[in-house]
This record gives sequence, C-alpha cells and structure tokens, in this order.
Amino acid sequence: MKKLILSIAMIMMTMGTFAQAHQNNITVNGTHKYSISPEYSTQMIVSLNNVYDSQTMGLSEVKSGYLDKLAKVGIDNDRLTENNLYYVLLGYEKEGTILVFKTKSLEEMQKILKVRSIGVSRSDTTFDIELSDEKMAEYAKEAFDTAKSKAEAIAKKIGRKIGKAIYISDTNTKKISESLYYGNNPESRDYHISVSFELL
Repeated sequence: MKKLILSIAMIMMTMGTFAQAHQNNITVNGTHKYSISPEYSTQMIVSLNNVYDSQTMGLSEVKSGYLDKLAKVGIDNDRLTENNLYYVLLGYEKEGTILVFKTKSLEEMQKILKVRSIGVSRSDTTFDIELSDEKMAEYAKEAFDTAKSKAEAIAKKIGRKIGKAIYISDTNTKKISESLYYGNNPESRDYHISVSFELL
C-alpha cells in the first residue's frame, strides 16, 4: 500500500513539474525566404508507341526528327543523354528510349518543352537544389531571428519576457527535388524552424 501511495505521489510530482515547465516556455515557428538557382531536368519519351503508323517509320527516324528540331532552337544533341533502363521500366510494347536534358536555365527548359515532334512525349520535368551546410546554418539563423521576434511580441502582449532558446527543431533537407507540373515557384523557397524559448 505504501508503495502504491509513493508511486502516485511521484506521478503527481512529475505531472506538476511538467505542467510548470510547459507554462514557462513558448514555442514559435520562424521562416526565412531564400533565393534558389536550381538545375532543371526533363525526360522525353521517344517511342514508336507514340507513332500512329509505326510500320513505315523506325525509331531512328523518330529520334533524328526530334533532334533536328531541337538543333533548330539552339539545343545541341550532345547535351542530351539516353536512359534506356527507364524506358524499359515504363513497360511500353514498342521500341523506344528516354532522352534526358538538364540545364540551369529556365528559359532553355521552356524552349525544349515547346518543341513538338512525332513520337515524342514528355515524361516528367523536375528541378533540384542542394544546399551547403553553411547556407543551411545561415538560413536557420535568419529563421531563428524571425521566431525570436515573434516570441518577444507574444510575450509582451501577455506581460512576460522571453529568455534563452531551450529547443530548436530544424527538419529542412539539404537536397530538394520537386516537379514543375505543380506550378512550384522556381525562384525561392522558405526555410522553416521551430524554437522554444524560456518564458520569464
């Protein structure tokens, strides 16, 4: 019986301590908008499955016809790479391949996406970013300052002040890969962190 009473007392003390600690801190989110210079990538499906009369036209003709059109808009053939494995994985019945084009220029990407050619369709278009540790630390500090200002404003409204930061959560990733199909902004991104401050 004594052990039961002692256990209940310990639980009540722990809960009281937790409640007190919870009342004496404030958690806010901070955001920093930063500019990006991504690498764009598109994969074009060159396939006889996309040709109405594939008996009179071979894959080499379909491919050369597309490459000629790209050359006319200033995109050299040697800037494209083939991904035959990806084409096989797509499960098309007829012969074909995947042509991959990468660039850091959004204008160039728009240029290639506008080219129409027999037997060619677009698979997906993405952009990729990789942040350095230094940049992530810089953006985190900017987001932290935003969070601190927000916490100070809230604390002032309730007649309190904030102390030191006691917890910081940063779940941002170094590598970001997103599809352009969803109309994502290719010029900037937001860096988010969550910070807990002492509430004095």
